[in-house]
Amino acid sequence: MAASGESTGADAATPEQRAAQRYTLLLRAAKLIAADREYLCILRDVSATGLKVRLFHPLPDSADWQLELGQGEQFALDPVWQADGHAGFRFRDAPVDPHRLVDEEAGPFPRRHIRLHLELPVMVWADGAAQAVTLCDLSQLGALVRADPPLALRQPVRIESPDFPLRHARVRWRRGVNHGLVFQEAFRLDELALLVAGLQGAPGMSGIDRSRPRVNQ
Repeated sequence: MAASGESTGADAATPEQRAAQRYTLLLRAAKLIAADREYLCILRDVSATGLKVRLFHPLPDSADWQLELGQGEQFALDPVWQADGHAGFRFRDAPVDPHRLVDEEAGPFPRRHIRLHLELPVMVWADGAAQAVTLCDLSQLGALVRADPPLALRQPVRIESPDFPLRHARVRWRRGVNHGLVFQEAFRLDELALLVAGLQGAPGMSGIDRSRPRVNQ
């Protein structure tokens, strides 16, 4: 992705066209997907041909990106520019109805907090005993872990790992070896973004303290 001031398709229009076509989104979280790795972002501007997102960290170079919203809808993207904590993309299948991104209730599934998929070994403590499990996805409010033998429903647990900040949680549901956990201490959006980016080796993340992530200023 080029680090330049080149604009998305919406920015290339005249001022009158931009006023008619562009929608400003202040705080709508989404995720960008490339090479099976997922990164949090915030949608800022969207038009029928492209969008601009606020980043929490630099993105890796990739020619193939997907945007996924909280309700599960995905859009294929082509990268255009990346600079000053923002990035611009064009919709590969433009034009796209901007209302599909503006309306948080649109899409095939109910809206929920963005979940980021991982395969991270962690330790879960329950009733004074430790068990090795795999953390499979992560959101601000909870996580999906794969545990065998299974954990008890409504059981309080503690998640620990050298690469993961301590979290206390409770088992909310269980389906086979898959368990849904609800955190007692939610992640801030920037904490979650930097944590997952560091775990996935995003550029510029080697000096970040993952135990106390902070937004780049």
